[in-house]
Amino acid sequence: MFKILLFDLDGTLIRVDMKIFIKEYFRELGDHLSHIIPPLKLQEHLKYSTRVMIENQDPGTTNREVFWKAFSERVDNPRELLEEEIENFYRYRFKNLKVFTDIHPRARQVLAEAQKMGHQLVLATNPVFPFTAIRQRMEWGKVHDFPYQLITSYENMHFCKPSPGYFQEILDKVGGNPRECLMIGNDIQEDLAAARLGIKTFLVEDFLVDRGNPSLQADYRGKLEELSSFLGEVKEGSLKTSP
Repeated sequence: MFKILLFDLDGTLIRVDMKIFIKEYFRELGDHLSHIIPPLKLQEHLKYSTRVMIENQDPGTTNREVFWKAFSERVDNPRELLEEEIENFYRYRFKNLKVFTDIHPRARQVLAEAQKMGHQLVLATNPVFPFTAIRQRMEWGKVHDFPYQLITSYENMHFCKPSPGYFQEILDKVGGNPRECLMIGNDIQEDLAAARLGIKTFLVEDFLVDRGNPSLQADYRGKLEELSSFLGEVKEGSLKTSP
C-alpha cells in the first residue's frame, strides 16, 4: 500500500491549460508593472529568471532566492520595490486569472477517499510560484482544505521538477520512503521523473502534457476519477505495486 500520495496541481487536481494560463499571467502582470518595466522586457526577464531557478542544483538556496537574484540582476529598479509590487499583484490582480481555470468535478472526491483510506497527502506542484499563487489556485479548484503534509512552493523548496532533487527533498521533508510513495500527475516529463528515485507514478490522462523528450513511461495511468478504484485495489492487495 502506498503511504504517501504526491499530487500535482495544474492539469491534475484543477482543470487548466497552462499555455493559456501563463500567457494571460504574463499579460496581467505586465500590465500591473508597466509603469516600472515595459511588458515585453518583463516577460523576457521572468522567463530567464524562471529558467535559472528550474536549472538550479544548489541545495543551500531556495527557489525564491535563486529567482530574485537572477531577476534583480537584470533590472534597474530596487528589489524592494519590485517585491512589493509583485506582492500587490498576487494580492489584488492574480485572482483575475481564475477564469482560465476550472474545478475538476472529481478532485475533491478523490482526495477525500484517499484520506479516508489512510494515505498522507502532499501537494507536489512545481515550485516556481510563491505560496500565495499556489494557495489561490487550490482555492479556485476547491482542493485547498485537505490536511496536506506539505505544499511545495518557491519559498520552501530548493529544486524544481523534473530534478530528482525536488522529489528527494519532498521525501526528506515528510519522512517518506520512495517505495511507499506514488506520484500522481499529468505531465510526462515533469511528474514521471519521480521514477528516478524509485517512486511509482500514476499518469493522469485528463489533461495530458507530453513534450516528447525525454519519453518516460508511467507505472500506471488513467483518468483522475479512476484513481480511487486503483488505490482500493492496491489496498486490498489485488494489484501488485512492488518492483
